[in-house]
Amino acid sequence: MQINAYNSTSKINNTSGTYGPVTSNGLGMQDFLNLIIAQMTNQDPMSPMEDTEFISQMAQFSSLQAMTDLREVSMQGQAANLIGKNVIVADYDSKGQLVKDEGVVQKVVLYNGSVGLYVNDKEYGFANIMEITEVKEPEQKPPEDDQDKEPPEDGTVSGDEGQ
Repeated sequence: MQINAYNSTSKINNTSGTYGPVTSNGLGMQDFLNLIIAQMTNQDPMSPMEDTEFISQMAQFSSLQAMTDLREVSMQGQAANLIGKNVIVADYDSKGQLVKDEGVVQKVVLYNGSVGLYVNDKEYGFANIMEITEVKEPEQKPPEDDQDKEPPEDGTVSGDEGQ
């Protein structure tokens, strides 16, 4: 199950009884060409389709493919910028309960158009991010007084060097 609506993957219960990611990329260019060939093969010879219709469909499909590619590149860039940031991620456990985890993004992996983020040595999908914050810097201690310093190992005391 996805955490937000910007994910192209979802988890389903497959035939083996386990949960796993399923990607839905829809139709590809080859599927589109097969549809056009089937359309041309089965068209009515008395009223054939005009070539402008095919060109228009091809242009629309190419535009859609370019937008999909741009979305993937944008998502990969956004994920890469998260390295070193503190995030809260969530995922469902085997019982269907939502489990949240907070930590620094250690690395980002890209595969098959998907983006994975490693938080606390566990991989989460890009859509599992719930919150992004800057890493909190540890509070710095005030400078130590000279009185708190230990004497040097050679036995000299500070200020006695010139005597």
